[in-house]
Amino acid sequence: MVKAAALAWSLSVAAALATQIPVEKEPHHRVVFEDAQLRVLDVNVPPRELTLEHRHDHDIATVSISAADTRTISPGQPWGPTRPRRPPGAPNTTEYTGKPGVHTIENVGQTLYRLIAVENLRDGNWSTGALLDASATSLAIESRAFRVYDVRLGAAAPLTRHIHQVPAVAVLVAGAIVADTESAPQRLDQPGQWVLVKPRELHRMVVSGSDAHIVEIEVR
Repeated sequence: MVKAAALAWSLSVAAALATQIPVEKEPHHRVVFEDAQLRVLDVNVPPRELTLEHRHDHDIATVSISAADTRTISPGQPWGPTRPRRPPGAPNTTEYTGKPGVHTIENVGQTLYRLIAVENLRDGNWSTGALLDASATSLAIESRAFRVYDVRLGAAAPLTRHIHQVPAVAVLVAGAIVADTESAPQRLDQPGQWVLVKPRELHRMVVSGSDAHIVEIEVR
């Protein structure tokens, strides 16, 4: 009897998850890049708007671009409290692979809620390897699917030059830089602009102006 009830509950949960909108289909989560290993989403929730209820199936790393007062609700639960604001550049990682999560986000404030989000589309066997050792660069977060680095360029350290062993997404938070890869140099001068760095590709970022803040997300 107990086993039958547990099975029925598991089937009902699986059915509910199957009907949820995947995050990449939710209108406020715009897909700006996708390949076999990763997906980049530009998340924008204007003041007083709600996202649709959506499902996360993969581990995700996010970088705050524009802070706002937000709250979330999960199926069958009440609204949570207003979450602490994440200042621009603050990273976060959440593990969803193998344990999908469903929620709705509401922007209850007066400012735009914006994130750049990177999903690791691998189902496991995440890469390992040595930490990146580069000038003006420090490890911010490490999880099973990501390493996230904080990069601060300025007069004392106007550039950083390194090679990632796995794909990486470099996100500009503030200032301006020239991101020079083996493909072509790109100028980034607006918060939320980003560049994809291929594995084992020589990658250089040079400050353009006084100071610049970049967050680099390695997809393991």
